[in-house]
Amino acid sequence: MHAVIVSFTPQQGCADHLEALLLRQASDSRAKERDCQRFDVVRLEDQTTFVLYELYRDEDAFRSHLKTDHFLTFDQKSAALVAEKKVLQGDLRQA
Repeated sequence: MHAVIVSFTPQQGCADHLEALLLRQASDSRAKERDCQRFDVVRLEDQTTFVLYELYRDEDAFRSHLKTDHFLTFDQKSAALVAEKKVLQGDLRQA
């Protein structure tokens, strides 16, 4: 499994709007992509930082995710709302 962790810091006053877009993206990804195994949205205690935790069958499935219409729409709509975005990726290890 390929894990993706993304953190978003929204622009001032944009947290609630960004949250709505993130939740829609998570729902669309789970419903429309059979290789998306998990897509969680976490709003941290500071109320202004979001973390996504995504699991895909493999790295190719994640690359396919980046080409979907729902991702491209999300990426376009969210761009102006985000002050900082960090993406981490790796292969899931289980004990």
